Amino acid sequence: MRDAFKMEVIPTIDKNELAKLFGSDEFGNVSRSTCTKIEKLEAVFNELIDPSLYHQNMEVDSVKKGAVHLDQGPEFKSPKLSKTLKDCEEIVCYIITLGDGIEDEINRLMDEKHLAEAYILDAMASVAVDNMVSTFHQRMKNKYENQSKQVTLCFSPGYCDWPITDQKKLFSMFDSNELDVELTDSCFMQPRKSISGVFGITAFNSNPSTHSYNPCLECNRKNCSERRESAH
Repeated sequence: MRDAFKMEVIPTIDKNELAKLFGSDEFGNVSRSTCTKIEKLEAVFNELIDPSLYHQNMEVDSVKKGAVHLDQGPEFKSPKLSKTLKDCEEIVCYIITLGDGIEDEINRLMDEKHLAEAYILDAMASVAVDNMVSTFHQRMKNKYENQSKQVTLCFSPGYCDWPITDQKKLFSMFDSNELDVELTDSCFMQPRKSISGVFGITAFNSNPSTHSYNPCLECNRKNCSERRESAH
């Protein structure tokens, strides 16, 4: 087990992404009453979040037969993840969370039957933790571009054909005493507003077709909430 690095990332909330969770294509089409509730909850959100991000690099031993074998680490079984990482010598593993304060407040609002506020705060937290992943991914992309390298798309256990049970393997690479996230027996994370995943590092333009590989473009599930139209 290697020591993980901790990075400070302050999440932001993309209002248009938030609007999508309310069934609107842009924030300007969200109802006035919902906008008012969002404005009031923004201060609560900023006060309660306690974001943390841990990451570490692992060397890839081999990628074959639909599995990614890590050097001195576990094996991840997923044909689509394997296709993404097949030319990578190294991967970045990460665990990201907003902390349990925001989840406690969502549960409190639900218990007191403030369902609209609970739903909005939950949506804000979902957008924010996704933003942390995007920000981290972009920072690492910029870092490796300066080293004439590039990064792949992010993958998380439970995404596409990567079994959620591999969450245990991913967590095993981190010191549980360092993390602000726990894994349940059913492989879900606590606090709930947490994301774990990996992405690969490869030589710049070593294989453009691999770098641009996006499994969503091969999938017919148009209404999937995790669908990514772009490879970048």
